Amino acid sequence: MSWVLSERRGAVAVLTLNNPAQYNAMRRGLLGDLGNALNAAFADEAVRAILLTGAGKGFCAGAELGNGDTFSAGANVAPWMRAELSPVIESMRNAEKPIVVAVNGAAAGAGVGLALAGDIVLAARSAKFVLSFARLGAALDAGTSLFLQRSIGVARARALALLGRPLTAEQAEQSGLIFQTVDDARLMDEAMAIAEQLAAGPPIGLGLIKRQIEAAWDAPLAATLDSEAECQGRAFVTEDLREGAAAFVEKRPPQFKGR
Repeated sequence: MSWVLSERRGAVAVLTLNNPAQYNAMRRGLLGDLGNALNAAFADEAVRAILLTGAGKGFCAGAELGNGDTFSAGANVAPWMRAELSPVIESMRNAEKPIVVAVNGAAAGAGVGLALAGDIVLAARSAKFVLSFARLGAALDAGTSLFLQRSIGVARARALALLGRPLTAEQAEQSGLIFQTVDDARLMDEAMAIAEQLAAGPPIGLGLIKRQIEAAWDAPLAATLDSEAECQGRAFVTEDLREGAAAFVEKRPPQFKGR
């Protein structure tokens, strides 16, 4: 059994966490399957965007709480995280292909980090986000200590992390944690529409934009301006830019090829 389902819908790879009985908790094997599915999508030239969601009623409940091995690991949890969890989060943030995340239910603990590792995050109106670490006596993981501050600021991030209070999907949108809240019945349609729009976009340009936003977070202005000039120089020699300019003048949709 695969803990992550993968299917192609045109130029979009749809990846679905497949542990619904445990609200897609990160049981043994799930992160490995997710990493493999992501790498396959990254390597497939026909895939131009990725959509990640969860099966059943939850997006991802974080650690597998019902498994005693999770809490008996002791200090060995650190090398496991470095080997299994961290590479998935880093690969999503560093990927040139855009990643849309459809949070179909609760995202808890590391599940929050997994959701926020995507580029555009939508959530069903019934979904919620909860940093459950403090309730368990655990520390933050899955990039949440960084993603929360970037999204909603230090004060809110600190309070949510220390108090462990859940955020509704609407509160998450209003605070800037996610992009958009969608009615439950429309979530996948809306997420797919965004993924398809990204898939039709200029692959090189979108990859450059992703890299710029990631790098600019803690870079000085002078370094950011220099990086922007370098990236723009790369974009301006592509066939896609010439196609985009021609389509703008001719008032027609562009046909980007990734060249």
